[in-house]
Amino acid sequence: MKPEEVKRMEEEDEDEEFVGLNVDSNLLEIVPVLFKSESEVELFYDGFIEKVHDNKRLRKHQDNRKLMNEAFLEELLKYYDVDVINDAINGITHEEPTMDADNERDADRVLRNVFSNKNEFRMFMTHISQYMMECNDTPVEAAAKSMKRLDKSDTDILKVTSIIDKIF
Repeated sequence: MKPEEVKRMEEEDEDEEFVGLNVDSNLLEIVPVLFKSESEVELFYDGFIEKVHDNKRLRKHQDNRKLMNEAFLEELLKYYDVDVINDAINGITHEEPTMDADNERDADRVLRNVFSNKNEFRMFMTHISQYMMECNDTPVEAAAKSMKRLDKSDTDILKVTSIIDKIF
């Protein structure tokens, strides 16, 4: 389910800026470019709306476009670095490397063997996110630290980090 602000934005004319969020339209247009799936877009907007509601200054000054643009960019920076955001604004696209079907099956098999259950895998992903956000680690570094935290063997760490290295 999309937030009401996003629904209203989609109903608006493309040339108009979305008044509900009071953010420049060029910033709103890059969100679907950066986030590939609808669920990621919804998650981003949910996070931004929550940020506005939680921040007293933003909540009181929603009519201040400059302040709202800064908050919107700040929320985008949680997910992407400045260069990627600038490229999206300027219309520069990057090809994402994809894994072929055989490599994908191998990665799936390795992950199923390394992690004993879904909860352990979820903890792995949670730790990765934490290390990437708090320590600014690369995905490979964060995966290695996360695996260590879950007491995985060095061979398992190497298997999983090599998969993540291929992806990123």
